[in-house]
Amino acid sequence: MQSVAVKKARLRRHVADLVAAAPAERRAAWDEAIQTRLRSEAIYLRSRVIHCYLAMHDEVATQHLAQAALADGKQVVAPVVHPERRRLRFARIEDYEHDLAPGYRGILEPIEPRWVELLQIELFVIPGVVFDRFGYRLGRGLGYYDRCLSRVKGRSVICGLAYELQVVDALPTAAHDVPMDYIVTERRVIECKSGLEEQGRINEENAD
Repeated sequence: MQSVAVKKARLRRHVADLVAAAPAERRAAWDEAIQTRLRSEAIYLRSRVIHCYLAMHDEVATQHLAQAALADGKQVVAPVVHPERRRLRFARIEDYEHDLAPGYRGILEPIEPRWVELLQIELFVIPGVVFDRFGYRLGRGLGYYDRCLSRVKGRSVICGLAYELQVVDALPTAAHDVPMDYIVTERRVIECKSGLEEQGRINEENAD
């Protein structure tokens, strides 16, 4: 019988291969659809302080989302990795083009951090490798986000961004896993509050 860790590792590899195989132009269209869809949702519109991850090459892009949020007058907060402590801290950015530079593993980070307390953030926009319809998520296995999200679950809204091909029926989970409240893909918004059955609002327009 495979261990949970082995199952997770195999699933990460499989889905990562699917993302890597998607043509660049198709992924660019998905990225734009996902960011646009989130900006039309009430969870975005009513949030004043938004955490926005700064995407790696294999994650749903967030540049346009962050820039639009700044233009909309929202406070945009980006993560700063402290690998020696295996933790994230969060800092506000005011100018996407000038406030960021490559940091840990080449990921963009605020250059001169203006720190924001975790519980000030109203909406967390989170990356992942695989999600399921109950809101559970596989990241890269380092646990940075899980440690933070366990403190804000029920206080802040947690939203994962994913390509439709990254969403599966169910994931193997552990007690420390923190489910998303919502998942936004290029086709739909999945409401997964309390890990209940998904309530997907599917809009096939402009989806490939």
